[in-house]
Amino acid sequence: MNREPLWILAGAPGAGKTTLLPHLVRQATGLVVMDMDELLEDGALVGVPIAEPEAAPVWPAYDRMWRRIVDMVRRAGHPVLLLTPVPDPEDLTSDARWGDPTRWALLDCPDTVRLDRLTARNWPQDWIDEAMEDAAQARAFIPTIFDGGEGPSTLAERVLGWTRGEAL
Repeated sequence: MNREPLWILAGAPGAGKTTLLPHLVRQATGLVVMDMDELLEDGALVGVPIAEPEAAPVWPAYDRMWRRIVDMVRRAGHPVLLLTPVPDPEDLTSDARWGDPTRWALLDCPDTVRLDRLTARNWPQDWIDEAMEDAAQARAFIPTIFDGGEGPSTLAERVLGWTRGEAL
């Protein structure tokens, strides 16, 4: 079955995905913009914790649910931009988790900015350390990178340009 393209903008915690989301939604034309955290209420889905490291065993099921949501939108003829946490490297291979055609980019920021953002959230140090490791790993295997330290409106324009195939 032919499906519309899927663009995935991954980012470790503190990269700026939540701040960027409303700007992407407001500026997108003909593109469905979604964030994997949108279904969560206080970090949980129907009372099941999702947004914390201890919930890692539940993450594959959460990912499968999002795959179904994205597939429904794409088969209806709408391209999708999905904001996600940093994937495992094998998820970037063609049709591994999300199906074809899928294009990946990373929303990143300097480590000092990330540290300030996560500290302001009162995160425990071990969560901060994991987020910093996720960011470092993602830089090594996702070649297209956007700077989450840019102004969100300008950044949204650049990300949406990427989805249209415009030069970065």
